[in-house]
Amino acid sequence: MKCVTPLLAWECAGMRRGLPGKRNKIYDRRMAYSTITSLDTDAALQKSRDLRARLLSTSSDTYVTGPAGSGDGERVVVLGGTGYIGRALVPELARRGYRPVVLARDASVKDDAEFADAEVVAGDPTRAEDVANVVAMAPTAVVISLLSGRRPNDAEECRLVDYDAVVNGIKAAVAHDVQQFIQISDFGAYRPELIPQVYKLQVEGELMGQHHGALPWTIVRPTAYYPYLSMTFGDVKNGLPYRIFDHGEYNVVNPIGREDLAEFITNQVLAPEALGRVLPVGGPWDADNVVTLKDAGQMMFDITGREPQWDVVPMTTWDKKIARLRRIGKMSKKVAPVAYYLEAAKYWSVVDHVAPAYGTQTLRGFMDKLKDREFPTGSFRERMKSGTAMMPTDI
Repeated sequence: MKCVTPLLAWECAGMRRGLPGKRNKIYDRRMAYSTITSLDTDAALQKSRDLRARLLSTSSDTYVTGPAGSGDGERVVVLGGTGYIGRALVPELARRGYRPVVLARDASVKDDAEFADAEVVAGDPTRAEDVANVVAMAPTAVVISLLSGRRPNDAEECRLVDYDAVVNGIKAAVAHDVQQFIQISDFGAYRPELIPQVYKLQVEGELMGQHHGALPWTIVRPTAYYPYLSMTFGDVKNGLPYRIFDHGEYNVVNPIGREDLAEFITNQVLAPEALGRVLPVGGPWDADNVVTLKDAGQMMFDITGREPQWDVVPMTTWDKKIARLRRIGKMSKKVAPVAYYLEAAKYWSVVDHVAPAYGTQTLRGFMDKLKDREFPTGSFRERMKSGTAMMPTDI
């Protein structure tokens, strides 16, 4: 398959892998993680340090940071607009002259400040009729999907949200002659290891192949968001150690701030040069934003004024724990999701998420805003089990 995007070779990798098979067989645990189970500790450490050094000594000129283009009242339907990224994207669309419309399960969000200049329509994106209705209410120029399941270890929820609901949006866009469908995917789709990434790759393939009908499309693949790399900030602030696997430098990531991503997405709205493009994007190639997990931990210690205290877990021990829980998970539905969380923790600790740079915000700047926040006591794992909010979503 010919790559439709001239940006980077990384962008073509997901397309060359081919599409997943039947939907009820889309995720096979026997195949998952086959690419990351065997690690050369010393080689990985050197690779990450070399990659980070190259990024910091190179300018990224794929994108020009700053608003590009404005609207003239065009109607833009946003699916998933009440989430973390949506609360930055919807105001940005309004500021730039578009008319954002948000499909929300809870219509009371219309009273939130972020949606003051948006139309909020009650509906569930997993119901095809709700999506079709919101698109059909008035001439719609663009549909943007930010949809992503909240429980990535729940295969059924991932299918409903990351695939079915997005396809509902695609079909509605085709049926009502929408000029552009923008899918906010995942940088990990170039090498899918997690359930949501596999579904996102399938959506990408179906858009490219016009599987649901002719529809101009744009795919955006962000690297990672700041809250994900800061989830244990509360632990560090409360005096607990920061966990790393072995040396903590298996991978490198340049995360992107949500306001920067919102601006980037809005730049693509009805932009002719964005049509038929796969656009991987991350934050600045800056020492405060290009990090390994150990770098992220060191930032937390620096910002909180603590001496570093590492909880070092051997990756071999983690692999054995995953294998044991997988075996138990075959007999216990309660254990299977726990095994997945361990697998996901490994994924985010060893797979690089590096993309062309956009924006000005940095991870350190995000963490600086956290240092005066109060966090619940107890470890991240304890708070996760109890359902306690783990990270502010207002910054």
